[in-house]
Amino acid sequence: MNANYKQAYQRFTKSLSPKTRDIFDRRFGVKTGYPETLEAIGKTFGITRERVRQIEEAGFNVIRKNNGPALDAVYAEFADYFVKNGGFKKEENILEELGGKNQKPYVLFLLTLGADKFSKVCEKKDYHYFWSNLPEAQATVKSGLASLVSQMQKIGKPIAKKDFHSAVALKAGIPEAASFSYLEVSKNIQPNKEGELGLISWPEIKPRGVKDKAFLVFKKHGKPLHFTKVAELIDRLEYSLPNKKTYPQTVHNELIKDGRFVLVGRGTYALSEWGYVPGTIKDIIMKVMKDKNQPTHKDEIVKEVLAQRFVAKNTVLMNLNNKKYFEKDANEKYFLRKIQTA
Repeated sequence: MNANYKQAYQRFTKSLSPKTRDIFDRRFGVKTGYPETLEAIGKTFGITRERVRQIEEAGFNVIRKNNGPALDAVYAEFADYFVKNGGFKKEENILEELGGKNQKPYVLFLLTLGADKFSKVCEKKDYHYFWSNLPEAQATVKSGLASLVSQMQKIGKPIAKKDFHSAVALKAGIPEAASFSYLEVSKNIQPNKEGELGLISWPEIKPRGVKDKAFLVFKKHGKPLHFTKVAELIDRLEYSLPNKKTYPQTVHNELIKDGRFVLVGRGTYALSEWGYVPGTIKDIIMKVMKDKNQPTHKDEIVKEVLAQRFVAKNTVLMNLNNKKYFEKDANEKYFLRKIQTA
């Protein structure tokens, strides 16, 4: 917008008393850029917050009465802006986009003055402050946000921002014009460092602690890693706070007790979602044999175990020769020994 809202503010408040103008200046941060509360202003004047509100409302009424056509022109611009953005917009964004660097206080003033046309919805657990010209703004946006979260849960993984409307918003019944307005106000759907969108409950979006940061490292690299390398990559990829070092032993301690990670070699871990299963070499051999359900040649057993564990071939063979658990037939094929139970 190229409108000069500062001039409009000065013209609208020119006929007001100095005290009322001072209250407006402070309420909307005209001089400081920081709006003050009714209570803070009241303490300065030695009056109650309710009395400040009454003075403010009386001033609004004078402005509305004396500037009808000019206000209608401003509000037509605002209404057009809301239409283009789906009927609502996060407060800090609308002030920035309509007011630029220097006119934010005047946009806030004009929106507040137009209380019969625009409503400010206060911040809640699931969304930020926003302004709207929708009849049931709070209920509409709250319902839309819930639908978006539900669709994200169905997808189950982060998506590129460019795909948000087609993959999520459209399926949630959200008009294209409103898609990014919902993203702006949502506290539950956020971007990660790579710019992908997802739920803040997902480690890919908001990692919590070393184990989530390690999870991101594995997802990014897509292969098993030694815990010392994981610690190095957490810091290199800036998953931790600046100047905060991640210690390898801390990573090792977290990985070994989290079911998302499987120890596949000496100090080397992989993600269980990649098909790796926990257990000792003996446990893996037993699993291979149970899956085969028939005598199997040692070479095939070794091949499948080495796909699960980063160990030497001889380590597998040594375990395979444990006669307490495994036997072989005349064709050098191994099978599970029937263990007698009391």
